[in-house]
Amino acid sequence: MSEKVKGIVEAIGSLNVMELVQLVRALEKTFGISGIPVAAAPVVAGQATAQAAEKQEEQKQKTFNVVLKDAGPNKLQIIKEIRAILPNLNIKEAKDFVESLPKVVKEGVSEAEAKELKERLEKVGAKVELT
Repeated sequence: MSEKVKGIVEAIGSLNVMELVQLVRALEKTFGISGIPVAAAPVVAGQATAQAAEKQEEQKQKTFNVVLKDAGPNKLQIIKEIRAILPNLNIKEAKDFVESLPKVVKEGVSEAEAKELKERLEKVGAKVELT
């Protein structure tokens, strides 16, 4: 950094807040520039890139967990559907399952199976999430 630039930096560093505001306004007026940061656009682009990467990662996900979040008003129908999905549960176990939400219904299933299970449970009034 040249001595001239160092001197300017030191002079700016010694200004108080009001003097800095006056300096910025004078620079904007003199050079016809605005106080909008030039780095704002790359930050937004960086966020867009991060969002695109998240979407790609979601698409890469091969297995899903089906999570029962809420049984809704038709608890009996949900219990019956849970028994159909998980036939190894007896009626009491299925009831306990539905009453202790949120619960993972199935883990590590394909996207198609996860969507099918979600549709079946939502059809009888449940709230379901795929993770």
